[in-house]
Amino acid sequence: MMVGVTTVLLLLVFSIALLNSCCVGLNVLVVGGSGRVGGSTVRWLKTLSDREQNPISITVGGRRSESYQAALRNKVIPSEGVDFVSLDIDGDESALKQTLEQWKNSCSPSDDGYMVVHTGGPFQGRTSPVLLRSCIELAMPYADVCDEFELAESSKELDQMAKAAGVPAIVSCGIWPGVSALMAAEGVDQLKKKGEASGEKVDIESIDYSFFTAGTGNAGPTIVSATFLLLATPVITFMNGIRQDKEPWTEMKEVDFGSGIGNKPVWLLDNPDVPTTAMYLNPDEKPPNCSSRFGTDPLPWNYLFGAMKALPRSLLYNRDAMQNFALFSEPIIRLVDKLVGATNAMRCDVTATNGNTTTLRIAHPDLEQCVGLATAAFALEMVKKDKQTVLPGVWFPSELGSEARKNILDVSKEDAFVYEL
Repeated sequence: MMVGVTTVLLLLVFSIALLNSCCVGLNVLVVGGSGRVGGSTVRWLKTLSDREQNPISITVGGRRSESYQAALRNKVIPSEGVDFVSLDIDGDESALKQTLEQWKNSCSPSDDGYMVVHTGGPFQGRTSPVLLRSCIELAMPYADVCDEFELAESSKELDQMAKAAGVPAIVSCGIWPGVSALMAAEGVDQLKKKGEASGEKVDIESIDYSFFTAGTGNAGPTIVSATFLLLATPVITFMNGIRQDKEPWTEMKEVDFGSGIGNKPVWLLDNPDVPTTAMYLNPDEKPPNCSSRFGTDPLPWNYLFGAMKALPRSLLYNRDAMQNFALFSEPIIRLVDKLVGATNAMRCDVTATNGNTTTLRIAHPDLEQCVGLATAAFALEMVKKDKQTVLPGVWFPSELGSEARKNILDVSKEDAFVYEL
């Protein structure tokens, strides 16, 4: 009788262990997950997966465990269920790959596989996509929030390698760049379908991006240091089918961002959405005129950014110096954020050669929240169980198919108080 009871108990324990191993689900490593953007991405990955009842195991990757512990204490990331792995994406590439392989092998086996999401900015000053290359070699899907075109372009060069390995990757995703490029693709589709309905072939004349963020949008010092770095970066624009680099923070315009925000001044600032949509959205057509502008509140901050251009470019483009300056300024940054809020607003104006135009707007109350939401939406779209909407290869957001675009936009509109597509 005792033998029978013991056998039953052993079978029960084995069944529970087997059930737990089957419920591990997707394993995700969020590089830079201790930061404001990365932490928001971690929270949304968990929230969105829980809603769909899809098990997920999340690990934060970064240089310093102290940052991870601080993120836990400050509730930037969930206090339970998120592990840490030490890695340095700016260090030795072979050591990075070894760390990724060790992390992958340490995870519980799962039919849902593994994925890496790179939120460790600022990306300015980096030229080699070492993390993406390692992920492709280890057969792990990859997404990043890169806002530096030179690095994004280098990532695109790994497209055939990713296709051969069967690995999907999306670079320059997030809210902007990212969802903003999906807005442009949606506007282009609308104008082309309108032309087709009347028997007219329509080409695109121009795509104009405009962005507004109140303060830092709660995204913290990193976004400030990234803005400083962008002030030293020539602005990529397209005019008459030809790339033209312009001086940053020039050619101010007044733009209406919709209800609750109104008109705001915006200035030219580099954004990878410009070259990626101009060159890759309709690669068989002449690139449309394309530019991107940005503005912030309070208004004096815009003039401060303009004044900072007087600093030597070598200083502005020094990643460590700008990050340290942003950290030094953090108390003032936090105070201003409390005064002006954290609104993030995006507008995309698309004009066709036949004169038809369309304007698309999205605004959220908090940049930190919506950038994490959007990044998680892109990442989870790559690993959907029911239908593969993102094929192997390295993709810019504007290249994604209409189904993937619709799915990501549907997720990203949560909490938006302006949504006009």
